[in-house]
Amino acid sequence: MCQDRVPATKRGVMAVLVPHGVTGMTPGDYDQSAPPLIEKPKAAPGFMYRVAFVDQGGVFTVSEIWESKEQHDRWFSENIKGLIPGIEQQVVRVHAVHAP
Repeated sequence: MCQDRVPATKRGVMAVLVPHGVTGMTPGDYDQSAPPLIEKPKAAPGFMYRVAFVDQGGVFTVSEIWESKEQHDRWFSENIKGLIPGIEQQVVRVHAVHAP
């Protein structure tokens, strides 16, 4: 096993990748609105990583990896839901997470 591999499961719970697409948002919009939300999830149970990018279809996307869907959903509903209109999200089960 690679030393940099972080198991995708912890206590039997499958880690998830959650891409949040925001139609109409630009990288500049994200840079202005994100600062208060960048540090907040770092203290949340289960949060692992966040990346932000424009996808192949031109939709600005913020993707996060969480230890479980439940941890993501709890944080999302308490901190994001209703704050940023038009967010579309999906949940992808992660096989492995590799860290530096």
